[in-house]
Amino acid sequence: MAVDETSNDLDENPNNNLGNNLGKDASNTTVKDTAPNQNQKSALVWLGVLLVIALGIYFQNPAYALLGALALRLILDVNPIKQSGTIGKLSLQTAIVLLGFSLGIDSLMQMSSDYGLIVAVFVLGTLGLGLLMGRLLRSDQVETTLIASGTAICGGTAIATLAPLINAKPQQFAVATALVFLLNIIALLTFPYIGTQLGLSQEVFGAWVALAIHDTSSVMATATIYGDEAAQVAAAVKLGRTLWLIPLAFAVSLIYGRREAKIRVPTFVLLFVGMAIVSRFVPLEPVVIGYISLLSKTLLVIALAMIGLEINRQTLSQMSMRSIGLGVGLWIIVAPVALALVLYL
Repeated sequence: MAVDETSNDLDENPNNNLGNNLGKDASNTTVKDTAPNQNQKSALVWLGVLLVIALGIYFQNPAYALLGALALRLILDVNPIKQSGTIGKLSLQTAIVLLGFSLGIDSLMQMSSDYGLIVAVFVLGTLGLGLLMGRLLRSDQVETTLIASGTAICGGTAIATLAPLINAKPQQFAVATALVFLLNIIALLTFPYIGTQLGLSQEVFGAWVALAIHDTSSVMATATIYGDEAAQVAAAVKLGRTLWLIPLAFAVSLIYGRREAKIRVPTFVLLFVGMAIVSRFVPLEPVVIGYISLLSKTLLVIALAMIGLEINRQTLSQMSMRSIGLGVGLWIIVAPVALALVLYL
């Protein structure tokens, strides 16, 4: 009995477990030390983003920045740049405005005249086809409207504009935006190769990507990879396509009875036209235009890097097969149709 009581006393004495507790604490500390904490992840993302931006500027290829930033966000699952969305938006819009200097108002007017009918046919046809496919696939009506509008006009901008008008839920908005973003990446990686293999001219390629690619950022990035002239044509045609968002938003607001909808011409579109007008009356030396072009490309690289940081794992995991089928199927149909319109209409 004495032995048993002594044994029990030893087990109940907390001091006797001191060694075990210290061992557990040391083990936990080791695990925590080996796993990167939030600050370390943020530092890695910052370094990575600066690196991919430098690569994109050096090679004059925004794809490096977009894909690199996207990989960093998905792998480390952290975005330390709190205002990345705003920075990306302002960088992109400034890059487009600066292109107005090198384009000129005469060229802008000519392109608007040449491609106005093509843009109208593409926008209206894509909208109608997207809504029809959504009904056939029995896809969610709200997601169908967002995906069809984003494909027809201007990707994420159209989705963001229409979402509050049709009472889209955050998940529906995120799914449509993520799907458009992923298709933009595919276009960015494949369209320059396709254009080269088909022997497309700078003008034809610029007009094609301005129609076939959703977001303005990816349109400009893809066209820039192909050539400076392609970027100028793409900017003019794409901005003309973006203006279709105004009547679309007006029509949707009437259908859904949303009188509070704010419908206006994007400021950067007006500034782009203004710069094109200024360039006609204030001629610049070629070296100055060259520096402006370099600055525009640099801002475009920064914009693509910031956009890459905006997509996370949670958003990608929310996409349904019907939404993917609608978005991918619609784009596979309208992309070659867009090229046919540019070549033959």
